[in-house]
Amino acid sequence: MISIKDIPGMEQELLQVNEHIERLCASNSVSMQKMINWVLSARGKQIRPILTLLCSKLKNKKVDATEVAAVIEICHTASLIHDDIIDNADSRRGQLSVQKKFGREMAVYCGDFMIFATLGRTELRLKPWYKDMFAKLEIMCDGEVSQFDNQYNTDINEQKYIDNIIGKTSAMFSIACNAGAYEGKCTKEERRAIDDFATNFGLLFQIRDDLMDFVSTNELSLKTIHNDFWCGYYTLPAIHTFENTKYGEELLFIAKQLKNGSRNKKIDERIDELIKLSDGYCYTLNKIEYFKDKTKESLNIFEDSIAKSKLLELVDILWKSTLSLNIK
Repeated sequence: MISIKDIPGMEQELLQVNEHIERLCASNSVSMQKMINWVLSARGKQIRPILTLLCSKLKNKKVDATEVAAVIEICHTASLIHDDIIDNADSRRGQLSVQKKFGREMAVYCGDFMIFATLGRTELRLKPWYKDMFAKLEIMCDGEVSQFDNQYNTDINEQKYIDNIIGKTSAMFSIACNAGAYEGKCTKEERRAIDDFATNFGLLFQIRDDLMDFVSTNELSLKTIHNDFWCGYYTLPAIHTFENTKYGEELLFIAKQLKNGSRNKKIDERIDELIKLSDGYCYTLNKIEYFKDKTKESLNIFEDSIAKSKLLELVDILWKSTLSLNIK
């Protein structure tokens, strides 16, 4: 993650973001507050609030986007609570997930409460971007459903995969960046550029994350490899291999075996071999580089500033971490 210490006022602004989050999510119920406290004890990297604050600074205007960033982060965090229920995930952000610690039913209520309380308490309801936020949240939900609809669908193509990412991942980045840009007095043309930045950043972010499901580094040694493929969610390395005339048929056969519950170490190793033989990893890496370049190009409309340099640095950090993956 980028250092924010050299951005004037940024550390204090992030503290204010977290104060807003605590205020907006405070509950009179002891049980609910225990869950909220558990969620907020592990705040993650807070990449979306950072994006909101940086985008609000691109025109060097003095604005307060801290509550904006807080509302967006709450919506994102609540969606993760619900995701963990669906996935039956044991952990989130280095600790037990809400559903694992408190139970699935309580986790549903926790995620719902965070959203409903925030919507009722925030003073941002009259902001012009507020309605657009819900439009993008709808797109995010549609993207998640589309991904679920395509579970075990070996006919999924690259374009459909990209469309799903734009829905489930890019949409939330778009909310974060556009709200910040609006608060920072960006023009319509500049906000369109920010939307392009967010869309491509989401693609870079998610395709990189999907690639990490197939490969490992020392930092990822505890990560379950090929988990997406086992669960029938076929990402770009697999999709590219499916379409390979020489190796695709065997990988398709393995996918059908896994659907029926047939998993073992040899199959896992063969998945890796087939993707390497079909150049699936390198193809995916090239696609990530493409979206990295597109993301950075989107900011050309803006004059040089600390905020712009930090956004570009964030893109470079994601790219460099991708290059560190064990791809051979």
